[in-house]
Amino acid sequence: MVLPCKHLEEVVEEVQPTIDLLTNLDILHPDVLLSHKIQPVDYKGGLVFRSAVESIRGRFIASSTTWREGLVKDVLENLKQRRKITDYKHKSSRERFDFEVQLEKDPDAFIALEVKGGEGNSINISERPLWAKEFYIWSHLDGAIVNQPAHGAHSIINRITNELVSRKKHVDALFFKDVLCGTRARPCPKYPGKESVIGLMTAPDMFLFPKQVPTIENPEPPVHSLDSLELPNLILSLFNVHHSKRQQHIWEVRVKAIQGPGKKISREVEVWHLGKTVDQSRSKLR
Repeated sequence: MVLPCKHLEEVVEEVQPTIDLLTNLDILHPDVLLSHKIQPVDYKGGLVFRSAVESIRGRFIASSTTWREGLVKDVLENLKQRRKITDYKHKSSRERFDFEVQLEKDPDAFIALEVKGGEGNSINISERPLWAKEFYIWSHLDGAIVNQPAHGAHSIINRITNELVSRKKHVDALFFKDVLCGTRARPCPKYPGKESVIGLMTAPDMFLFPKQVPTIENPEPPVHSLDSLELPNLILSLFNVHHSKRQQHIWEVRVKAIQGPGKKISREVEVWHLGKTVDQSRSKLR
């Protein structure tokens, strides 16, 4: 997978020295620990360091989930205030999607939106409601820089297409956004002159999926476009992306279902951007 945005190598190179420093703080700077009433002998031997890391990680995961959903809620609230949608609801944790969006007063014009992190590990616990005219996954990276954004996008697309073919769970599109996009750590080339300062005003990348579930009878259905879906255009307009620039944010995910020996089905996936193939994969399904 090739995405136009990449973390600056000089920033990525700072991760390992940080790990080394924190891991060996009891040896390198015991005076710093003592000044904070931490005994160097307890730093590793008493599992103080490990316990602190696990506690921080737990708080980070909890706050990230709230922050991701809060950002999407802000997007929907802005669309509502501008009268681009009629209403939206933030659903309870009992539901298998996060937001219900009413496009207009037409009772058939409802959208479901699920919010996920940046690796797609929990894609399989989301569900498309029967009433949904359109179903989206909004995947939000929370700023980790060990892997490039393309790594997360590739993983998520593989999981979504697996669900699409094996469980027939139809996802119309993936919105993919990184909190670091448009900052010094990850300049965004889609915004000339504002690459490192535009920040949260960068529009999400949008991966459009097939219009129908691929089957042996219909192995390679056509992919959605901005003309066949409503929410992507509304979001691009909200982020002030001109019509002439919108294809820079659009990626086509083409999926083909192939039946092999023993009636096993494999899926072929190609991701296209601006008329070129940027990613290919093939995997077996049970």
